[in-house]
Amino acid sequence: MKEILLTGLRLSARGTAAGLEKRLRDRAAGMLALPVGELGRITVLGRSTDARGREPLLAFKLAVEVPDACPLPAWERPPVPVPELPEAPKLKNPVVVGTGPAGIFCALALAMAGTDPVIIDRGPEIGKRTAGVDRFLRTRELDENCNLLVGEGGAGTFSDGKLYTGTRDGMAAFVLHTLAEAGAPPEILVLARPHIGTDYLKIAASGLRRKIESLGGRFLFGAHVTGIAAEGDRCTGVTCADGSVITAPAAVIACGLGGRELARGLTEKIGWEPKPFQIGCRIEHPQDFIDRRQYHGPRPELLGAAEYHLVSRPAGNILPVSSFCMCPGGTVVNASAWRGHCATNGMSDFSRSGKFANACLITTMPPLPPGEAFGLIENIERGLFALGGSDYTIPAQDASAFLRNEKRLRDRETSCVTGIAPGSVRALLPEAAAKALTQALLFFDRQLPGFIRYGKIIGAEPCVSSPLRFLRGPDGASTIGNCFLAGEGAGAAGGIVSAACDGLRTARNLLLKYA
Repeated sequence: MKEILLTGLRLSARGTAAGLEKRLRDRAAGMLALPVGELGRITVLGRSTDARGREPLLAFKLAVEVPDACPLPAWERPPVPVPELPEAPKLKNPVVVGTGPAGIFCALALAMAGTDPVIIDRGPEIGKRTAGVDRFLRTRELDENCNLLVGEGGAGTFSDGKLYTGTRDGMAAFVLHTLAEAGAPPEILVLARPHIGTDYLKIAASGLRRKIESLGGRFLFGAHVTGIAAEGDRCTGVTCADGSVITAPAAVIACGLGGRELARGLTEKIGWEPKPFQIGCRIEHPQDFIDRRQYHGPRPELLGAAEYHLVSRPAGNILPVSSFCMCPGGTVVNASAWRGHCATNGMSDFSRSGKFANACLITTMPPLPPGEAFGLIENIERGLFALGGSDYTIPAQDASAFLRNEKRLRDRETSCVTGIAPGSVRALLPEAAAKALTQALLFFDRQLPGFIRYGKIIGAEPCVSSPLRFLRGPDGASTIGNCFLAGEGAGAAGGIVSAACDGLRTARNLLLKYA
């Protein structure tokens, strides 16, 4: 027997899970003009959903064992890519700040290269962090060092854990395989739009930590890094809130969007440039409404909760808007890391089995000086907190009320754990963003009729991306020698996979410097 690659196999999604394997085998045999009994093992390499027509379809990419006499050429499975890491025997115990995807994959590569990195996080390890998040949701008492943004795994740990990305980095496959080995569902290796879910993200975060520790890495949780130590134009370590200094031959800062104060402080020492940044509002619908619109009827047994990706590009001077971080069957959470602030995010478990769907509708603001940009972001966050009653309840309004600038909220049933209260979210947004979202809602309602009628705007997300980008030289380092910045907080990535790939690139650049 030999293995061949079979693509283009499509089945109706209206079948049952119990009969899927037989249908796959029968269809594969028909496409290959072989008796079903002559086929050996069939392995699913890729699976996607095509719901563009009236009948939702499942599309498969398969590895099929067939007799050696079959005229089709044998197929060899490509090896899992492994990052090329130069040897750097003189580099020992570099510091990595942050355990989000950029920091943790940078630390993993440095550990694989034998440098015994020291990984620092302001928050606690995942077990204590989960307990702290549960305590916040129960008591409304926010710990600025342990919340939905800060702690092991970074902001992405309490999210939907989407892994599909626009990056063409060859290391994306390595990232997926590494996450699967660390405890993420193996389905992420075959789904066209893979996601992990908060439940498995917690497992993967601790799995990655254990792997790095087995390679010589060391973790310091509860250490609040506030800046870098430097001699002249060379970094010599990092400074902490308690006044201590952790010396190191090099430092990688991957603080994420939850490390806002650290990023702002670094602008005083390290070169940067302003960049466009995104803000938006989260919208929630009944999941059944999204299913029926996308699947043209009830959700088939073989398909998960339906999702959508919508883009509005109006003519004239109105800003474009797109859906972002869409969480089918998910929950809306108050993901602020600062007392007296409020900001929404979406979260779901791998099963995506919740009653509601939510997504952020984002638009892109022009570059502003960091002080002005962060001021805009924080004013919206404080305004949301006050509008919701100053207890982390999130203000919300019907989508139709958003269009009319009214605070009406007909129905308070929601997935949001901290609850919602009537309030005009629109009034807190810059006028350009409010106009863009208005046009987008009208356009999206034509694409998915009922989008406005069944939707409610829940809070805002004023910090979707960083408003600044730290400069990098040809060697990947910042304008301070031996100091590297990576990931979303550095303005160099957006999303789990792109941030992880940036962390891997940063590690390689650091190793090359010492090779």
